[in-house]
Amino acid sequence: MKLLHYYITILLPLPFLYWCAKYNSSAIFFVGFLVYALLYRPLVDGIRLVDLGLLKKAETWKMFIGSPYYQIKYFMELYFRL
Repeated sequence: MKLLHYYITILLPLPFLYWCAKYNSSAIFFVGFLVYALLYRPLVDGIRLVDLGLLKKAETWKMFIGSPYYQIKYFMELYFRL
């Protein structure tokens, strides 16, 4: 997964969240934001780390359990490594 593809992948749901915040109820936005933060981002970050060879495929569950820790631990690799 190339770096540009990664950026597009993590930004793709944001227009939907904006639309929910502006035109729908706040409950739909809140649920969408939780899905994005707790399910979507750890999954995408885990796949990127597997592609970079920093995590094994069987270890991607760690992104869900300790998500903020692993996103901080691998910050440079996630956002700046080609």
